[in-house]
Amino acid sequence: MTFIDAIYGAGGAVYEVGGTVRDELLGLPHKDKDLLVVQIPFEELKKILKSQGQVHEVGKSFGVLKFKPPGEDQDYDIALPRTEKSTGPHHRDFEVRFDEKIPVELDLHRRDFTINAMAREMRSGKLIDPFDGQKDLKNRILRQVFAESFVEDPLRLLRAVQFSARLELSMDPETFSAMTQHAALIESVSPERVIEEIGKLFRAQEPSKGFYLMRDTGLLHYVFPELERTIGVAQPAKKSGDVFEHTMKVLDASRSCADLDRPGDLETMFASLFHDVGKPDTVGFNEKTQRVTFYGHQVISTRMTRKWMKKYRANMLGIDPENVLSMVHNHMFETKSFYTEKAIRRFIHKIGKDLIFKLVDLRIADKKGGAYPNQLKGILRLKNHIQEELDKKPPFGAKDLALNGHDLMNLGYAAGPLLGQILKRLIEVVLDDPTKNTRQSLLEYTLEQFPLSTGVKEPNEPREKDGPEKSPQA
Repeated sequence: MTFIDAIYGAGGAVYEVGGTVRDELLGLPHKDKDLLVVQIPFEELKKILKSQGQVHEVGKSFGVLKFKPPGEDQDYDIALPRTEKSTGPHHRDFEVRFDEKIPVELDLHRRDFTINAMAREMRSGKLIDPFDGQKDLKNRILRQVFAESFVEDPLRLLRAVQFSARLELSMDPETFSAMTQHAALIESVSPERVIEEIGKLFRAQEPSKGFYLMRDTGLLHYVFPELERTIGVAQPAKKSGDVFEHTMKVLDASRSCADLDRPGDLETMFASLFHDVGKPDTVGFNEKTQRVTFYGHQVISTRMTRKWMKKYRANMLGIDPENVLSMVHNHMFETKSFYTEKAIRRFIHKIGKDLIFKLVDLRIADKKGGAYPNQLKGILRLKNHIQEELDKKPPFGAKDLALNGHDLMNLGYAAGPLLGQILKRLIEVVLDDPTKNTRQSLLEYTLEQFPLSTGVKEPNEPREKDGPEKSPQA
């Protein structure tokens, strides 16, 4: 007997609700299962479920249990019907009443959008749809359930954005108007809840649709003021649109362009979103070329990205903000393919083996969002050369050296700045010529350049630049 059978056997009834029903009607997979149980008191329901699997009270004050049947990976959120009344501006400011006797239709009245305000009884298959959510879904419309929906929970403003983009829905005019009227309320929402919805927005095939909606409703001003400032800032090539339009094209390319190694990678997408936010602060004009310039914008962009990612705790999405910052800071590298193997090795060393192809993906997306989106030969050739160099497995860092820090200390070099300087110089040597990465060769070089008896000696060999030169524009 399944837990569903046990609930029905005790006189209850079970309904699939919310996103579970919505995605089923759309033919989409839905990871979480949301169930509503009627006619069974909370404590009795808990006992029934405990006899059938693992139960956790994740929202006792809301009448919600998390249930996992034995032998299944699937978790279920199981709740009693409830009503909610807003008592303040924050998402926890609600007076909640749950009761097994509350009609399902009344529970659906508290939902955010009509497409999420449907329930299906599990035995009969009967659909309960008091707000014509199925019709709105068919017509691809997103409509609020009640007029004060965004006031009761301002997070719904961003939920509207990500639903609209992910499910490719048009906004009901009254809902759009309500979003515009209440956009400022998003500032009362915690960063953790905001970043979760942004992460969902990034799953859309064209995340730009959500950002355009934020622009048109005024939400961009409160959540992404850095992006709002790029609206109307001209690009060097008019075909690209303004900086905001260019950024949206780059973002969409980072999500789904087939030329990328890892389309949809969150770190690359965030780097795409922020890579040009410094342009409004660096705009200039080159009289000789008669072109708009943004010299050094990547430095400003990096600073602004760091501030935003810290504020909204972007690491909660499982990304490393430092990777995003590195990509934003280094996205201006030149893409011509005739660099020497030595220069490419230095480029890989500078960026890191684990990040190099994400940076290349960012540059491809940047090109796709530019005036000539199909001119990718240079960056694709460079990408191939990078792969060829990686395949040779040359040394790229201290951990690859045939002579390590312990070896140097055993020779008599003390731990400290000198040791770090020696290792740094040895890396330079093997980047220039991987064949010198032998213990004997590096030992001889070290004793010659940094004699134990005389202390630090300045390296004699000239240093080559760190890989591809930065391009003045992109």
